[in-house]
Amino acid sequence: EMAYGIMGSSRDSFLLTYQTAQPVRALYFDGESATLMGLGQMDTQMLQLFGNVTGPSHQGGRGGMMGLGAEYLRAHGLCNWLEEAGLRGPGWGFEGIVRMNAGFEMIWCDFLSPSLRLVSRMNVTAPLLPEKGTEEGEKKKDKTITSYYPLPPQPTKTDRNAEPSHGAPPPNMRWDSGREPFIRIQGWGWFDSATWHYGSSRNGPGQGEVKAKPLSCGILSYYSPQFFNQTRMRALDEQARLNLTSEGLWTGPGEEGNRTEAIKQLARRRRFHHLENVTSEEAMLMRRNSERALRAFLVPDTENSSCSGADWVLMTSEIVQRVTNQLTMLDTRLASLPGIDDMGDDETAMYKWLFDLRAQSHMFMVAYMEYPQEISRDTWQTDSDLYRETHARCRWRYTRLLVPEERLHHSLSPEEADIRSAVEEVYGTICAVLITMGFGIELAWLDMLADRRAASTALAPKAATWQENIAELTAWLGWESQYYGCKEQCAWNERCYIPMWPMLHRGGMGGGRHPGEGGRGPAFLLDEDDFPLGPPPGHDGPGRGGPGFKMPPRGPSWMGDDTDLWEPKCVNITWIMGE
Repeated sequence: EMAYGIMGSSRDSFLLTYQTAQPVRALYFDGESATLMGLGQMDTQMLQLFGNVTGPSHQGGRGGMMGLGAEYLRAHGLCNWLEEAGLRGPGWGFEGIVRMNAGFEMIWCDFLSPSLRLVSRMNVTAPLLPEKGTEEGEKKKDKTITSYYPLPPQPTKTDRNAEPSHGAPPPNMRWDSGREPFIRIQGWGWFDSATWHYGSSRNGPGQGEVKAKPLSCGILSYYSPQFFNQTRMRALDEQARLNLTSEGLWTGPGEEGNRTEAIKQLARRRRFHHLENVTSEEAMLMRRNSERALRAFLVPDTENSSCSGADWVLMTSEIVQRVTNQLTMLDTRLASLPGIDDMGDDETAMYKWLFDLRAQSHMFMVAYMEYPQEISRDTWQTDSDLYRETHARCRWRYTRLLVPEERLHHSLSPEEADIRSAVEEVYGTICAVLITMGFGIELAWLDMLADRRAASTALAPKAATWQENIAELTAWLGWESQYYGCKEQCAWNERCYIPMWPMLHRGGMGGGRHPGEGGRGPAFLLDEDDFPLGPPPGHDGPGRGGPGFKMPPRGPSWMGDDTDLWEPKCVNITWIMGE
């Protein structure tokens, strides 16, 4: 569906179907790495190839690190790097690169590899609709269906380069599109196929892409503490932009700021993270690290021993889903605080509210805290032994047997050590906030049992503080996708629309506008170089070759209107493709 959506409905459309003949390894670049515009989606690939995010230095002529020419440059570059580093060959090693935009795509390095087999090659060019005033086309011819279709011949080694040449651009600007019978449905089919791979959202955990399974112990990240300059520059930017201290603490929205809007920007700050501050030395460090890590998985009989066996993907997914649910439940309960009048039944309402809040808080702490035999106000202080013991059990819940002291003869790889540290830091912070809040709730409950009237009066400011703590923790975590999704159940002919390049709505049907654009139109309208309606102001346009290249424009204004990202809606083919 995705391939047909991009390249179908031309006068020379062929659909080639491949299947793997054996399990294959591939290198995955995370972060919508097949997106040709925005803010840094291709940075990791550029750093791996060139040591910077802009590509080779400009040497005159018209060039642009965008469009199909640059895509083939990246594809050839990554495949050549893997081969030169001794990390791939015909039928072994890392034979491709996986990337994502509206769908997941594979850059396959060698089509003569025995790992891949062509199983069908079909001409899917459809007969044109008759011109106005002409009769219907030819009659259909019946054909006998056999039990199995014959396989295409397996390619053999020739003098011709096995790497594909630069293919034709997508036929987005068709001269006779009105006569193409399937041009409308193919765009919808492309979008429809993208929705199959949604991850988790407010609507629940999604299936994701199941054909490619990440090896979680082989994740390398520029968030690693090794990359000091990148970390330092990002911290300085966020301190100035988001009112953070040098320790990363939020100082509030400012004198004239709006707290709700400031919290929202804190939660979405990672959307603007990019890698243009990575130095060439750091890029080379990542390249060396990646070659070392990839090589370790190719040594016979060491793949299992090079990994701890921890399923980091499952572990982090569980943390996100459980904590998101807990934070949502606590926030909802805190928001339902009853009002206080002149006593009466309000004390009973406060008692019931605190009873339920305590129960919800207890469900988080139950795996980490033992109630002592004797309880007093000192029990619930955050400098108590009980607090320290409870927090320690919580912080190391997932990694207690992965600490160095438990693995004297088999230390974690640098990649897994980074993941372990990240899990402990993130979950440890969650534990600190929720256990501190939980101890405060236990203290309020102790006061409620002693003097219901006084305790009820004191609850309102405490509840406000707890709710602020939940909001700030939620913003710090930045797990925005867990809170957004279509509010209603989509109809059978609708899908939940979440913007993914190039499925970006160009105004109309309630959708947002791109910078400087207006009016109605289909969800995507790209020229032959995959850029909407020509190059943006100040950019010298797409190029087709030569060493002089530069990246597409960077910055929030070229990320597109993100209204639909935070307010997903059910849409149909008319909304996606236009009238």
